[in-house]
Parts: sequence; structure tokens; C-alpha cells
Amino acid sequence: MRHTLSLSVLLLAAAVASAQPKPPALPPNYPTLTTLASLGGKPGGTVDITLTGTNLTDVTQVWTSFGGKATIPEGQKDATKLSAKIEIPANTPLGFHSLRVATRAGVTAARPFIVEELPEVTEKENNKKAAPQAVANPCVVVGTATAEMSDFYKVPVKAGEPVTFEVLARRIGSPCDPVLLLYDAAGKELFGLYADDSPGLQGDCRLTHTFPATGEVIVEVRDTTYRGGADFAYRLRVGYFPGATTAFPLAVETGKSATVGFAGGALDGIKSVAVKGEGEVVYASPKREGGASGWPVPVRVHAHPETVEQEPNNTPDKANALPVPGGVSARFAKKNDVDHFKITAKKGQKLAVTALTFEVNSPAEVYVRVLDAKGAEVAKSNPTQIGTRVEFTAAADGDYVIACEHTNYLFGPNEVYHLSVKPVTADFAVAVAFDRIDVPAGGVGLLPITALTKLNGFSSNVELEFVSSTVSGKVTLPTAANPQPATPLYLPLVAKPGAASGVVVGTLKATAKIDGADVSKTVDLIDVVKGGLANMPTPPREVTTQVAVAVVPAPPFRLELKLDAIEVAKGGTLKGKVIAKRSDPFDAEITLSTVTLPVNVAPKFVPIKKGENEAAVEFSVPAAVAAGPSDFLIRGTAKVNNKEVTAVALPVKVNVTEPKK
Repeated sequence: MRHTLSLSVLLLAAAVASAQPKPPALPPNYPTLTTLASLGGKPGGTVDITLTGTNLTDVTQVWTSFGGKATIPEGQKDATKLSAKIEIPANTPLGFHSLRVATRAGVTAARPFIVEELPEVTEKENNKKAAPQAVANPCVVVGTATAEMSDFYKVPVKAGEPVTFEVLARRIGSPCDPVLLLYDAAGKELFGLYADDSPGLQGDCRLTHTFPATGEVIVEVRDTTYRGGADFAYRLRVGYFPGATTAFPLAVETGKSATVGFAGGALDGIKSVAVKGEGEVVYASPKREGGASGWPVPVRVHAHPETVEQEPNNTPDKANALPVPGGVSARFAKKNDVDHFKITAKKGQKLAVTALTFEVNSPAEVYVRVLDAKGAEVAKSNPTQIGTRVEFTAAADGDYVIACEHTNYLFGPNEVYHLSVKPVTADFAVAVAFDRIDVPAGGVGLLPITALTKLNGFSSNVELEFVSSTVSGKVTLPTAANPQPATPLYLPLVAKPGAASGVVVGTLKATAKIDGADVSKTVDLIDVVKGGLANMPTPPREVTTQVAVAVVPAPPFRLELKLDAIEVAKGGTLKGKVIAKRSDPFDAEITLSTVTLPVNVAPKFVPIKKGENEAAVEFSVPAAVAAGPSDFLIRGTAKVNNKEVTAVALPVKVNVTEPKK
């Protein structure tokens, strides 16, 4: 049997008390992927892929977010390369998906996998302007930007047909910042047919042009500052398809159906599509009859009512009514457009007004003012700050008007935004160290909780829970909890005995009492995820809320901490034992140590001797220990075939009390 160090080993080692504790780190034997961000294929198709990275041996699964069947040829021993065949289901939605690899040691971060209907072409090397690579229309060219060089492609076009040229790079997690230029067949630049940082595309570029004559054009693709390298992947999409920047409306109410149109370029004749508010985000794909689908755009799903702006509302007396809480999708359609929305508030009620733009891939920038019933300004946004948010407290019962205008005085069909109004209440946010962790079958893994942010007087316990078919975990963060990267708390995750090795993906739900009601939210891991996607400005929501668990082979022993009591007074001593359940033929000595204990609690351990199944444990609880519930969490370490393996016992919650007088 081969055993590897698990994520828990490093986490536990980092958690042992020391003068200067260090933040948790992934183990060095964890698998990684450096594969380009341009992996992809067609719905219903099969693709052969070669994945690159580190520690890609002892692979147990290649997982895809779309449920693709992966076949891994046997006999692969190169730790830096892995070949696989992916079958893509015919009903797979177009757009951004993800792929991970699980091994007997852990699971990789997610890598992009793009599903689209255009025929795929691979870039040829040295396709210079004088000898461009000929490609079809429509197609998607999978390429890589080379430093100090450009790639050139020759594309056929038809008279009177609008052709869209679009580069996906930043939106699929590539560091390439692309630029597009068009030339005629003789190599002469076509004036004005240039795109760089197209509004709303997160640094990517797109242009649509209707050519007056049938013929050929040359497309140049490069990084805007001539950077390049092995990871500077891009996908050049060419065809008779629309280029939507955003959906419109931008949001739909949970459980409700809505008809969604689009904002962006070349959208004449594009029909709206129906969506239903399920989950936290749904996607809509614009499509022209007789052409391919454009790149899908997200529609947010909110629990509060959602409306769409109705013009004219350019003056306070014509303001659209907006419920509280509620949201509205709006646009600056004309020059000097100022949108007005009316809300009703109670005296002393504190409200937050938020305008979303770049968060929903819109190029608009919004300046917000709040006016009272007499037209006096009571609050305004700060244009120098990132994000648009205003908080104000109603001075009297009655109506208030929110006036919105474009910070840069721009207007047009693409200048859209989402405005919401919500009461300001106590709030919280939870952060964890990783978006992936390994858990042994039938055992326990530990996900480090590195922050609990408390806002607006929040004072409540937080229940953090991970649930899936084979892995579950739950922990209570007490009101006074203050986890830090160097001193985290832990969410214990438990895999069912006999669980198959591979990937289990789920979300973390955090629940707390706010104003007497249970409030639940999904923990967002955007800061963790961005690092693996070349700091993509706005990663897809479904990727930033995923936690991937690698179910790995069980160690040859399991532990249980059994205490004589679950309550102890300050100045007292708590006794118990640690029980080991061994797998044949394992009989080695097991060394015990702590993961987390209340500050100042002193443990006393003896090893579980060779061939024995339990050992006594004792915890001294001095008077300086803080009163209240705390987790007692221990681990065991043993040698198997000269390799160190560990197991973690489920935490036991102990209540520390004041001594009786």
C-alpha cells in the first residue's frame, strides 16, 4: 500500500502552537495544473487532451463541471503530463466550464474548459502577415501569443454579412491582453477596424463589421504590449454571430421566469430568450437565425423583487417606484440621461443603495444621489471609490428619490447598470484558505477558516456547513471567534467509509441569526480562485463558490477522542482517552498531538503503543482560559513503509465554565 502526505498533515503541523504561527499551506505533493486556458470542445463531441502540471501520477479522476466522461489511458508515469479523452454530453450548455484532476494525494485547482459550437482550428507556427494561416468562417482558432510577435489569419467574408471577430483570453483565465486588427487581402490596414479592451469584456476585444464586397481579410491577433509565453492562450472566434456584452435585464427574481434581451454590438434581429431564476446565476446566449451563438452572458438571481426601468423618468416627478428591498435594471439610453427611482422609507431606517456595473460586465459608471421629498440631497456616491454604494438614514417617514447619472456622461444601448436598495442590517462574511482539500475515505480533513468579518454590529454564532452525497462537515463559529490566516479555525470534513476516490464538489453555506431570522449565504472564494485564473477581473460566480474535495485512500487507522466529560471548570483537569481503530496488518505506534485547543490549555499525551488501541490523555485548564465552548481537536501520526501518515479525530466541543463558588 502506498501512502502520501495529506493536506491535513501540513495544516495540522501549522496549527501546532508556536511563537510565530504560519498560515496554512498546500502540501508539496498536491497536484497542480499549468494547462493552457484554451481547453475546449463541442457539445456531443469527444476531445483528446494533454494536461500539464506537477504530481500528475496516481490519478483517480479527471473531473469536469459539465459531467463529461473522462478516460485515462493506463501506464502514464510522467508526473508533469497526463493524457485523457473527454466525452462532452450533447446537452452541455455553451460557455465557460471547468476541469480538475484528482490524485491519491489531493485535487488541483480548476482550469477553464470552453464548450462551444464553432469548428475548432489550431494555430500554426510562424503565420506571418505575408503568409497568413487560412481559416474557415465560422471557426474558433485556438492559439498562443508569442512575445514580440503577432499571429495572422486569412478569413473569407461575404458582401452584406456582418462578421464578428472576438478574442477570448482574459475571460477564460489567460494572462494575454489581446488586440485585434483587420487588413485587406493585400495586407493594407482597414481604417477603424481595430479593437482593444472592448467595453465590458474584462480586457478582451471584439469587433463586428459588414463588408461591402465578398473576398478575404487578414486578422492580426497579439498581446497589446507584445507580451507572450506558453500560458498566453487565446481563442479567436470568427463568424456570423452576435456580440452581447451583458444580458438585459441584468437580474431575475428567485423562482421567477423572465424574458431577457441583450446589450452589446451587432444585436439587430436578435431575439430575447427565456430564463428562470434558479441558483445564483443563469446564462443566456444570443443567437442570430442562421448563425452561431454568441458568447453566453450571466443573469444574476436575487431573492428580492426585480424590475426594469421605464422611461421617461428623467425628473423626480416621473421617478419609477422601486420596492425596498428591490432591484432594477436600467440604462443611460440618451445624452444627459438622468434616471430617477422612488422609494418609501420609515424615519430612522438605514438603507443601502448599490449600483452594479463592472461586477456584471457593463462598461457604465454610475453616480448616485439620494434626494428627500423637497429635493434636498441627503447622500451621494464617491466617484473615486471602486464600486458604487451609498448608505443613508431616513430623517422622516416618506418618499425619497434616487437619481442616477453616468459619471463620464456616456450613453447608448450598452451603458446598462443594476440598481438595488436594501435595508442596512447586521451582516457577516466568512473566508477560507483554500478552494480544495483532501479527505480520506472514512476519515476527517480540515478546511482552514481564516476570517470572520462582522459588519454593522453583527453579534451571533455562524453555522458553516458543507454537504454533498459522500462528504459532509459542520462547525459553529462562536460570536467571539476571530480566525486569522496564521491562527485559523477549522471546518472538519468527513467522507463516508468506502467512498470512492475522486472529486466531490460542493458549496459552503454560512448561516446566522440576524434580527431574529436565519440568514444564509454561500461563501465566496473569489480571492482564492482569481490566482488560478491569471487574476481574471470577474470570474464566473459558479467557479468562485466551488469547494473541491478529493476523496483519497484511507490511512491504516482512525482516531476517536473520548473525554470523561464535555464540561470543565477553570482550574480543573479534563481526562479521557484516544481510541485507535486499526486496519490489518497495521500495528505501529501512533504519536498523538493537538491541532486546536483553547489558548493556555496544556495537553498531556502518551503514544498509543505498538499493537495497542488506546492511550490516556489529559488536559489542564488554568484559570486564564476563556469561558465558553471550544473545540478540542487532536491528530495521530505513524510510520508506514518509512512514510509518515496521519489521521484526525473528529473535534469534541468542550464548555469551559467559571469555577463554582
